[in-house]
Amino acid sequence: MKQVVTQVKHRNCTIISTPTEQFPNMVTVTKTPKIREVFLDRRYITLEKCYLTIEAFESDRLINNKETYVKVQLREVVVVDEADS
Repeated sequence: MKQVVTQVKHRNCTIISTPTEQFPNMVTVTKTPKIREVFLDRRYITLEKCYLTIEAFESDRLINNKETYVKVQLREVVVVDEADS
């Protein structure tokens, strides 16, 4: 039985299919940018699970960056107690 290795890119992460007998839809992240390095060599049961994990990571990262951005903007408008930072 010949297996076809498919390669997909999602948010600059290279994902290839690595099926096993138990998990025929398994994928592995083989290449990532530095910011998403935590996904390197991780395996997921399906491509959809991999996408969901990467999107959740990106959402959390954007939310955390937004908090810093809002604090900087507030400092320009009102006096912010430095103890709260």
